[in-house]
Amino acid sequence: MQLIKVSLELCEPLFFATKEVGSMYITEPFVGNYALAYATGIEITTYKRKPSVSYTEDLPKTSFYCTPAKFIKFSWISESFNSVGESRYLLMDKNNYKSFPEEKTRAANIPQIGTIKMIASESRAEFYVLKTENTTLPKYIRLGKFNSKARLDFEEIDYEIRNGYFECSTFLNPADLPDLQIQSFGSNPVKPVPLIKDLKATGKYLHSRSISLPLGMSYCRRLINAN
Repeated sequence: MQLIKVSLELCEPLFFATKEVGSMYITEPFVGNYALAYATGIEITTYKRKPSVSYTEDLPKTSFYCTPAKFIKFSWISESFNSVGESRYLLMDKNNYKSFPEEKTRAANIPQIGTIKMIASESRAEFYVLKTENTTLPKYIRLGKFNSKARLDFEEIDYEIRNGYFECSTFLNPADLPDLQIQSFGSNPVKPVPLIKDLKATGKYLHSRSISLPLGMSYCRRLINAN
């Protein structure tokens, strides 16, 4: 199994709302690993409105696992907007828009006004990839609400497997973790799964000069096992 350190550099400002403060929508300095998985490894050929998400069906198809990305150098920029709400399907009807034709809503003309706080271009983040197959990762990916372009650079890291107490400084997805004796962690509330950071635990882990990671992480591991 290969352990690869990935450096991500934004070519365009990145926006997705992880926090809302009044009319301000803020992008916090991390990217969930489910978003990274779709951006780097899953080809979606159709776009359907589903009653629920399909992470447990889509994500196990990937040939590698990536951790959430943590921005290590970043700045913010803000822009104001004034628009109607966004949806996957819009139908104008009597001075009103509908998300889907079968929905019945009262006529209204209410603009949506606010400010978006984005992570600026040239900001840099890091995440780690574990892969067992000779899979080629893309050099460029697109992320966020506006499909912002980002560049990836790769560095393979030597590691050894250990068993015992360890500390992990990067973000992790708790739904993907193996069984560990967890002592403490911090939490960042974000959908679909709150991310954890500064994990202190006991169990099997990968140890390298730059990071220690739990051994046996896989997408939706605890969700799939629960079913």
